[in-house]
Amino acid sequence: MTKPVRAVLVDGEPRARERMVKLLAAHPRVEIAGQAGDIGSAAALCERTRPDLIFLDTQLGNASGFDLLEHLSGAPAIIFATAFSEYALRAFEVNALNYLLKPVSPARLASALAPLTEQAANTPPPLPRIKLVAQDLLALPQDSGLRMVPLGSVVSVEAEGNYSQVTLRQGKPALIRRTMDDWEAILPAAQFVRLDRSVIVGLSAVREFHRHSQKTGLLHLAGRPEPLRLGRPAMARLLTALPRA
Repeated sequence: MTKPVRAVLVDGEPRARERMVKLLAAHPRVEIAGQAGDIGSAAALCERTRPDLIFLDTQLGNASGFDLLEHLSGAPAIIFATAFSEYALRAFEVNALNYLLKPVSPARLASALAPLTEQAANTPPPLPRIKLVAQDLLALPQDSGLRMVPLGSVVSVEAEGNYSQVTLRQGKPALIRRTMDDWEAILPAAQFVRLDRSVIVGLSAVREFHRHSQKTGLLHLAGRPEPLRLGRPAMARLLTALPRA
């Protein structure tokens, strides 16, 4: 017998959670492991129950639902709930972020759950690798919900466990649930280069490169106070990718 998908509901509005409970009653494969209305209680609940899936509101009072991500163990699937406009939703879709537009419709919920309920509950679904283009926006978390940024404003992407940290030319870095392999697959090769297993850099953000020896060098990037220390293979990949005058 296939295991159920254990879900946690995180929403600051009790009525929104009640509505989700009623909607999920039509999906017997989904088992509700608990509910929370703020980041602290949600983090504790997720640590205790280790859910397969989290329904996560993008705004939780004065906090952002994205703040919960850094407190999670493992890699539960995330379905965001949002009241953003269609313009913002385009960035959700381009970035393969699964979302539900409030008020949640039964049909949209069924569509969001399909990839999860069709496989083992303890196996998160792979993210679609939608190839980005230069004009695309990225949907990045911030305190009030989401920040839409041009792809060209990305300075670097670095591995952080099951997540990755995106550094921008301006503003705070953002923590995203996406692997480095996923980033490499979707970022345009003409604009970004993967230097090693844990870091990708935007070529337009490169400001200076200093080789200390045949084995090490320092890379200075726009918007990043500290340089990246590179080894020989990373230096070779950087120099090959940089445009020549």
